[in-house]
Amino acid sequence: MSVELIGNAKFSSEIREYGKPGKYGNVDVGIKSLVNRETKAQQIKKLLKDGFDWKKFTPPLIAVFPDGREMLLDGDHRRAMFRTAFPNRTKMPCFRIKIACEKEYHRLFSDINWKSRKTATKDEVFVHDVLAETPAALRIQASLLHCNLSVYGSPDEFGTVGAHNSKRVTVGSFKKSLRRGIENVKSAADLLSQAWPEADKIQGELLEAVSILFEVHPSFRNGSKIEEDFKKWFKNYVAMRTQYNAASDYKTKGGRVHHKHGESMAHGLIMDYRRSCVPGGCSVKHKQKFVRLKNTADLLE
Repeated sequence: MSVELIGNAKFSSEIREYGKPGKYGNVDVGIKSLVNRETKAQQIKKLLKDGFDWKKFTPPLIAVFPDGREMLLDGDHRRAMFRTAFPNRTKMPCFRIKIACEKEYHRLFSDINWKSRKTATKDEVFVHDVLAETPAALRIQASLLHCNLSVYGSPDEFGTVGAHNSKRVTVGSFKKSLRRGIENVKSAADLLSQAWPEADKIQGELLEAVSILFEVHPSFRNGSKIEEDFKKWFKNYVAMRTQYNAASDYKTKGGRVHHKHGESMAHGLIMDYRRSCVPGGCSVKHKQKFVRLKNTADLLE
């Protein structure tokens, strides 16, 4: 750690200053937060393995709203460490900053936990970006609503964004699937939801793979007999596996091409479908003219 900066970087002649310096103090150990992250017991156990070391403890960050209301902004695991190590104490050290509104609270959470350091997951940060009304996040939120899907970031009241009581996806896999067209993603999400109705989540690469199939095979979404048969085959035979086993099996059948796992899975599904002689299968030649292996094989080149 050097006092002098290493390397060359051009700085603005005048760096803008925002807000006012915060203040150290004490706060109730039961302080709540807006859309708290999951605080995991195993993580706390790991952090306290060698005891509670004050030299490594940075006071949690407390947001103070204009009406005087206070909320924990950053430090949920540190709060849990403190409460576990000192169960009889009602106050813990903290650092207070003044903020203007809840939008700023969520924006700061995103800035602190993702842009400044990677301590939160993409899904946790995405939920806060939606609540902060970040334009890019709101566009993804609208797409989630259209596809009847949601992203989970927290067990708190507003910790899930997207469609109410819908199946969950990771925001990364959803955004990747959207490259195949929102209507194809919607068709894929509908089929996967019917195939595994009891599941809370949709496996990300499987969502991408089925979205690809709806994109490259128009006969799967044009109201034809082939669409009816493909969906019947998928729900009756692909869904005999768990989502994760199906994803792994078909990825392997499709060649597991590096950086093209969705495409590999889609190709594996079509290979299996074209060989299938069961009801809804595609082993007859008049169907195979519409369901060409080349459509997905070309994606792997």
